[in-house]
This record gives sequence, C-alpha cells and structure tokens, in this order.
Amino acid sequence: MKHRRRSRRRRRRLALLSSILLFTGLGVATFAAAMSRFPIHAVPPAAADQVPPETGSVSQPEAADPAEAGSSQDTPSQDPSVLAPEGSGSSASGYDYGAPVPLSQAAGQDYFSDVLFVGNSITDGVSRYGVAPSATVAARNGLTVSKALTDPSVTQGQSRVSLEQYLKTHQFGKIYLMFGMNELGWPREEQFIRRYSELIDSLWQLQPNAVLYVQSIFPVTAERSAQDSTFNNQRIQRYNQLLQQLCAEKHALFLDTYSALADETGALPADVSPDGIHINKSAYQTWMDYILTHTWEGTNP
Repeated sequence: MKHRRRSRRRRRRLALLSSILLFTGLGVATFAAAMSRFPIHAVPPAAADQVPPETGSVSQPEAADPAEAGSSQDTPSQDPSVLAPEGSGSSASGYDYGAPVPLSQAAGQDYFSDVLFVGNSITDGVSRYGVAPSATVAARNGLTVSKALTDPSVTQGQSRVSLEQYLKTHQFGKIYLMFGMNELGWPREEQFIRRYSELIDSLWQLQPNAVLYVQSIFPVTAERSAQDSTFNNQRIQRYNQLLQQLCAEKHALFLDTYSALADETGALPADVSPDGIHINKSAYQTWMDYILTHTWEGTNP
C-alpha cells in the first residue's frame, strides 16, 4: 500500500510539473504573438556617415552625402547666433562685408576667364548650358559643402579630380561658391555654417589671391515651397541670413543671387523651373547677368 501511495504522489507531482511547463510554454507563445503584432523598434545611434537626403535630379533627390552626423556629440565650433549682425562686417578699408555686393558697372564676358564656380547640380548647369564658357566649373550632382574639396568634381582630360588637387596647380582671380540647397536637409543649421566657414578658410589657403564670393541659395517656386517642409523659401531665407552673417565675420563677399531670380512674391518663377528647384537656360543667363553687374573691384580682404 505504501508503495502505491508513493507512486500516486509521484504521478501527481509529474502531472503538476507537466501542467506548469505547459502553461509556461503557452504564456511565452502568447507573449511572442503579441510582440509580433506590436513590435518594439530600437532606434540605432546615428552613424558617423549619415546625413538626410539631398535635392538633386529633376525627379528624384540626389544621393545622400555621407559627411554629416546628427549625433548630439558633434559640437559645432561656431554658433550662428553669435555671428556678426548685418552691417557689422566692415573692414579697415571701410567695405561692409555684412551687406550684399552692390550694383556695379557691367563687366564683359572676359570677366569669367579667371572665375571658378563651385557647387552642386545647380552650379553644374553653368557648364552644361555654356553660359560662361571661359569659366571653370567644379560641381556635380549631390556635392555638398563638406565634400567640396575632396570629391572629384573638376573635369581634367578624360577623368575628374578633386578641387583640392586641382587648385594646387591652377590659380583663379575669383571664386563663386553656391551651397545650401542640399544642406537644408541636414540635422542642424550650425553644421552647415561651420562646414562653410571651414571651406572658406581652406580655399584662401589654396588660393590666397582669389576674391571669394558666397552666393545666396536660390528660391524655389511658390508651389514647391508650399508643399515641401524642407525645401521652402522660409528656410532658404533663414539659411541665406546665416550666410550673410558668415560673410560679415569672414570678410567674404555676399552675393544676393536669391533676389536675382525671385519674382515679386519672393519665389522662383514657375516658368523657369522644371521641378520647382532647378532652373532652365534663360534663368542661368539671368544669373550670369547679375554676376556681371555685381562685381567687386577691390583686392582680397
């Protein structure tokens, strides 16, 4: 009898243990099923080569430039809020670098013979449309201010070389920079200003005798501006203000090319743009005419 009672107790223990294991397994399965319906996504840390998409081709954004990170550990060396205000960039000669280059007597086409244009796909059109045939163009689709010196952007023979490499063997009297449209998608505007400041310093080291023009970002069309949270004229005007303040600090020349292409509403006319951002040949000619009538006759500050 004792042996039978021990056997029954042993069977009850085994049954209880089996029940516990069964219910535990069902609980895990139920939890896993619930998690599959309501997944938890961990946010990965920002990669060192990650940057938001850029604007480029007519129908699609340009490929992202792996130059900027959104990490909070990336502390900018220059806060735009403490840049010199407009009108405070006067030099010893009295020239106000915080103001746009004023209207001047029109220069001839030979003005472009020692000009270097640097920029993204918009600047690349200077070469494609042949509106300044004697100028040199260092530009490509997707180029940003952070890679302006290092990416292969200058055609030399049958290949392309970096601007940094090219400037070691070629000298220019005037350099025209245009960056910012792509960089509107960067995580923080101070990244853009810091990178622009570094580019200006590097160019003056490579080309100490060049006069450096910083061109404002072009407007976009009213339709594009109203529909796009990144590429809109309010943000563009904010970035242009920062560029103007940067010129006051660095004693570079600020060229208000935004105004050159804006209509009476402050937007890019729809009939000169296929996508609301890029411009056609007639607008390129307007741009070149503006440059020729807003030149600075001084020397490198």
